[in-house]
Amino acid sequence: MRRISFHSGLLKAMALVVLGVFSASGSLPAEEAWTPPETVIHPGWYARIHTSMGLIIVRLLPEQAPQSVAHFAAAAEGELEWNDIITGKPVKERYFDGAQVHMAIAGRQFEAGDRTGSGTAAPSVYVPYDEGRGPVNFSVKGRMGLTRASGRRISAVQFFISASAQPWLSGHYPCIGVVVYGNDAALRITSVKTYGSGRPLEPVVIEKIRIFSIGDVEPLQEPIPYKPSPLEIAPRKKNGDAASSAP
Repeated sequence: MRRISFHSGLLKAMALVVLGVFSASGSLPAEEAWTPPETVIHPGWYARIHTSMGLIIVRLLPEQAPQSVAHFAAAAEGELEWNDIITGKPVKERYFDGAQVHMAIAGRQFEAGDRTGSGTAAPSVYVPYDEGRGPVNFSVKGRMGLTRASGRRISAVQFFISASAQPWLSGHYPCIGVVVYGNDAALRITSVKTYGSGRPLEPVVIEKIRIFSIGDVEPLQEPIPYKPSPLEIAPRKKNGDAASSAP
């Protein structure tokens, strides 16, 4: 994960200059060196989402949805194993880079994170059913959520970003982040022309997603791997089994 350090007394000033950006192996390559907008100064974990229609920066909420955030960040940084849709082989690469928005609902939200572009496939992950029900919810615009069936512990790393208040989503989907920059870009994406299914007529691309932190923050949780249990089928009774077992 990327870390950007601020000193508390110089937050605003440091936001206006080129910042030192470091990874575990030292300074990042030039193409990854990046300075956040001056409005993004509060300590915490962030996702910068580069789309073909503009930049969106989300402050992640690991304190509210630790496993949901862990899975999203791991997928973004290439630390989550997933099956390549062409080869069918497991790979560990940045999952979201190059994916397309597969659903846009005018003025409400857009959804992405399925590399097939259908909205029906994505790596399965384990997410506790009560995650994301904290004080930050979808009653205000500019929220990021993780898609899943209501009440399910198994989810996918598909995500959505709301462009307007949608309180009816609260409690049903984990709220994992707050948009701190780029609400206008999110609104533009929701406003594109779509097919009846909500898929944009012209592709809207998630060019890349990068995770970074500002300040001295706790590390993100390790994502819990999801491995489906083997299907157990009880043997069928043969005719006469019940009679033969009777005393």
